[in-house]
Amino acid sequence: MKTKINIALRFSLLLTVYSLLPVTASAQSYEQYVEAGIKAADHQAYAEAEECFRQALRLSPDDYRNALLFANMARVQQEQGKKQKALESYDRALSIAPLNLPILHSRADLYFEMGNYKKALIDYGNILDKDPDNTAALQACGYIYQQLENHEQAQQYFDHLLRIDPDNYTALLGIALIEQSLHHTSEALARLTRLIEQHADRAELYTIRAEIEAENRQPELAIMDLDKAIELEPGNANTVLTRAYLYKLTGNKRLAHHDFERAIELGVPRSSLKRELKETK
Repeated sequence: MKTKINIALRFSLLLTVYSLLPVTASAQSYEQYVEAGIKAADHQAYAEAEECFRQALRLSPDDYRNALLFANMARVQQEQGKKQKALESYDRALSIAPLNLPILHSRADLYFEMGNYKKALIDYGNILDKDPDNTAALQACGYIYQQLENHEQAQQYFDHLLRIDPDNYTALLGIALIEQSLHHTSEALARLTRLIEQHADRAELYTIRAEIEAENRQPELAIMDLDKAIELEPGNANTVLTRAYLYKLTGNKRLAHHDFERAIELGVPRSSLKRELKETK
């Protein structure tokens, strides 16, 4: 449940910012490096972009615009898989502009991506201190607390989201998942059914409802929901594999075997399903 802003768009916006700033003769080379870095990033030449940004920083290490430069360096570092370096660059950016919410959000998203929920929550919390109705931060906090099984805290963030946007998909799904975690089966199923009525093209909703139905010893209903999920996302190996086990459970060896083979085609190692294939021959 990430909340990333398109990198190309951010570079485009940054270029616009630089074009509007006053340019002095001594700053020409700095701005040329910045522009070259942005163009390189637009063409996915991330290593080249990073080096251009570094050259700009060497020329003008105390420029107040370096907050944006460090932020954009962080983004190209992320694209290269240099997540720790990217965090360091976001830190440098925020040391110059600690109240810049887009940069703070980018660092929070990276912490989130890296599974560092504690630090992500701090950054999202700082965003919400300045912008209490920031939906992306509210969604992220709700999701994190849900993963931490702190249902009360998660519910608070989802409820806040629904006060802002009563049809917020993330919040409605989050509350349904909380009901599932608390074993409130009827309420969870009812919420998922309402969501499916509103979002009939969301495969994940059928998969989640199927999981609850299977737990509730209703494999036939679960298979029907998995049929729909697979119709919507035929390449999802996990869903195909789940249906295979349900077919096996209900004694339909032929369809179970077919789904096990299909799961293998979709990337599940054959070696991990040797027993299942033998038992459904």
